[in-house]
Amino acid sequence: MIRRIVVAVVMAAIAVWCALQWSPILAVAVWSGLAAALCGIGALLLARQPVGIATASGQVGAALLRWGYKVGRGRLPPVVLVSWLVWTALGAAVIALTVSRADPLTRFMILAWTLDGLVLLYLIGRTATNSPRTRGAMLIPIAAVLAMIGGSAVLWRTGTESAHEMALLIGGAPIPLLAACYALLMGAMMLGGRKGGWK
Repeated sequence: MIRRIVVAVVMAAIAVWCALQWSPILAVAVWSGLAAALCGIGALLLARQPVGIATASGQVGAALLRWGYKVGRGRLPPVVLVSWLVWTALGAAVIALTVSRADPLTRFMILAWTLDGLVLLYLIGRTATNSPRTRGAMLIPIAAVLAMIGGSAVLWRTGTESAHEMALLIGGAPIPLLAACYALLMGAMMLGGRKGGWK
């Protein structure tokens, strides 16, 4: 856990450094390349770790490659690809937040789009791992997230304050609300199960 936190802090620091060194577009491009290189290093560290033995270098590699194991099904290349995509999205968000320090509404919109993008990657990953019969059911939430991102982006580009607020509502509110409802539902089920005699 400590290694994961340290790796995350270091990656965030690298993204901030990129934002301070170059223009936003160039900073994201440089960050993307650095993230790809670090994910490659993580793959090498994991590949060199003996089977069944946790080493310090292997744990660092696992901290760099934190996502994509279900999609990869034991293969490293898909894990590297998914982890690189997630690190790229997170780093781009950090860069955007760094260069837009003056506008709180812009910061919230960036965070909302980052969350939407991560959820979209998760849904695509679930679609790839689901059976062919259930893949069609994932198209509806994927389309909904794409509509949220696209609709909020169109409103944001209009430039008015009311449009920005509406864009933040469309792009940022649904997923946290759904997550809160799901947490309340699970909490109610656990509470009801304990009262009903679950162990």
